[in-house]
Amino acid sequence: MFSATRITTIRKSKGLSQEVLAEQSGVSLRTIQRVEQGETEPRGYTLQALAQALDVPLEAFRIQPEPAAPTPPAPPLPAPAALPSDPDFLQLLNLSALSFLVLPLLNILVPWWLWRARRHRTAHVAEVGRRVLGFQILWQVGSFFAFMLVVVVQLLMAGSHRLFFPGIYLALVVLTYGFNVAMVAYYAMQLRKGNLAIYPTRL
Repeated sequence: MFSATRITTIRKSKGLSQEVLAEQSGVSLRTIQRVEQGETEPRGYTLQALAQALDVPLEAFRIQPEPAAPTPPAPPLPAPAALPSDPDFLQLLNLSALSFLVLPLLNILVPWWLWRARRHRTAHVAEVGRRVLGFQILWQVGSFFAFMLVVVVQLLMAGSHRLFFPGIYLALVVLTYGFNVAMVAYYAMQLRKGNLAIYPTRL
């Protein structure tokens, strides 16, 4: 849609009077007055003649769209609340793996229960718990295969009438259990120093 105000503004910016514009464009003075007063909407030849006389494209006569109001920025999301820390619970989580001394597999079940209960409520529990569980599962699997290997070796030795060493089972228990106890104790000291990167493996 063409704007009478735009035509008037452009004419005045060029320093032309209505009479001079009428003379240069060939449009009657009365028509220019009526156009600028909004009494009529210029079309066809009139628009072309006025644009040529003012040395502007036809688009210059169109109503300029008002710039859209800027969209207000979205309010910032509240920062998640920091989880409270509890170094004593981290120690408990690690030391709970020693429950295998009471009953096999408790070294996995007890830490898993503690980890599941506090992983979303206490800082670092999720990470430390995964590390503890990862090592205990690896130790459990490794110990099982070590005992199976000894059983196979003993059966082969018995079948070939070689010496049978019953004490090897006790030695293997002492070795594997002692290794686990030593690892738990070592990383308990690391936790006391504030080092959370415990155990060489994790889930």
